[in-house]
Amino acid sequence: MYIGQLAACCNTTPKAIRHYEQLGLLPEPKRLGKYRVYSDLDIRLVKMIRQAQAVGFSLAEIQELAHIKAQQQRFPLNIAKQLMAEKWQKLEQQKQHLIQLQQDLLDLDQTLTRLYADEEQQICTDELA
Repeated sequence: MYIGQLAACCNTTPKAIRHYEQLGLLPEPKRLGKYRVYSDLDIRLVKMIRQAQAVGFSLAEIQELAHIKAQQQRFPLNIAKQLMAEKWQKLEQQKQHLIQLQQDLLDLDQTLTRLYADEEQQICTDELA
């Protein structure tokens, strides 16, 4: 399949695929004349890259795995799992931060209501009189 077909299949653009190639995230494609020709493996790789990006991995983080894979001639599953564990920890920290912000917002709402609800009622009473 050609680059446009790969892009459509993976919901991305030919420009993104060429960028992945430049970063070493995809192997050099075979060529048919001047056209790049991609395989089912390339589909799986592009979809994995897109999935990793969707959950917060940068291309630099993915690139690090690609370089290690090229050096070791195998996918560094243990390193990938460590990166995912670190990403999970960051998400948990963000989640706790958001929970705290929600609680702070609720506290602010209650404080403002306690301090100014009587004032607002008085204004409405004065307007009716």
